Amino acid sequence: MASGGTTTRSAQSGARQKQWTEDNEAATAFLFASTPMDPYGFERPDGFDHATYNRFVSGYLGVLARRKQRWEQRLRPTEKNIGHSAKVKRYVRKGIPTEYRKLVWLVSSGANGKKLDNPGLYRSLLQSDERDEQAIDVIRTDVPRTFPENVHFRHPDEGLLPSLYNVLVAFVRYRPEIGYCQGLNYVAGVLLLVVREEEPAFWLLTVLVDNVLPDYYSCGMRGLLVDTEVLSQLIRNRNLELHVHLEQIGVSWPVIFTKWFICLFVDFLPIDTVLRVWDCIFYEGSKIIMRTGLTIVLANADRLMRCEDIGDVVSCLRSYASSEAAVDCHAFLKSIFKVPKKINSKEISRLRKKYADRIPK
Repeated sequence: MASGGTTTRSAQSGARQKQWTEDNEAATAFLFASTPMDPYGFERPDGFDHATYNRFVSGYLGVLARRKQRWEQRLRPTEKNIGHSAKVKRYVRKGIPTEYRKLVWLVSSGANGKKLDNPGLYRSLLQSDERDEQAIDVIRTDVPRTFPENVHFRHPDEGLLPSLYNVLVAFVRYRPEIGYCQGLNYVAGVLLLVVREEEPAFWLLTVLVDNVLPDYYSCGMRGLLVDTEVLSQLIRNRNLELHVHLEQIGVSWPVIFTKWFICLFVDFLPIDTVLRVWDCIFYEGSKIIMRTGLTIVLANADRLMRCEDIGDVVSCLRSYASSEAAVDCHAFLKSIFKVPKKINSKEISRLRKKYADRIPK
């Protein structure tokens, strides 16, 4: 009996190893940087660093395979068991497998609950005869400009462009007091790349705007101005010399931070890294935005200290965004929980209140 059991286990182990090898080889063929576009449909830019990306991918594929195996064996993701817990948070920080990302984002963020509480609302918003022509005209202009380098956003009547238009129109009608703000198209576009369905993307967008990024997109963008000051203060608290230097050379914090915040690091960090950051944002909230911004600045402290003007600072940060430190999404995610040291929601709330009292309503 023991021998038979051993043989069975050995066969099962061999089958798992064979499957892992096949999956790994298929992923390698698909992901490696010799291809003209990445797995999400983005064209490789001119000057793309193939060597750096290949080094990252060759190690990351093993991480992906192990994470998928652990999610399936130890967590077995369903709507019931991916609620908020220390275990799930640890798994999310280490990376959500692609096939579970949609489910985890929807459930952990509360978007699925909002969808279930409002059956049929999305379709009714699209069918509404409410007059909002000014906002819709801007959407019509912005949608074709969204990710022109992505194969899924190239054709006005196919791919994801029609869905992007619908999601943004529905949002304008859902939140008429906010309307449409440039930047929402990029956020909604990435949501569609991940979930591939309009209604889940719509509810995820409402969660971000209502819960994670309050007042970022409202008239005056007061919440954005407050969080710009908060991140500036966090930098000051952790590296006073750097903060003083950047202010002395005339760095305007909104110039640096506004696009990061409005687009949630889309169009700055590589897409793999953006999605890993968003995994944590949907699970843990806006403190992850602060951790990410703080890590980017502090990781470049030595180079930023040598900058002489705002142009140097922008160039420094832009070069970092394509460096191995940013491309290696797994290492980058580890760094956002290590480099800034302790940041908790209480500290962020206290700083938000401090600066909100100083910014006119």
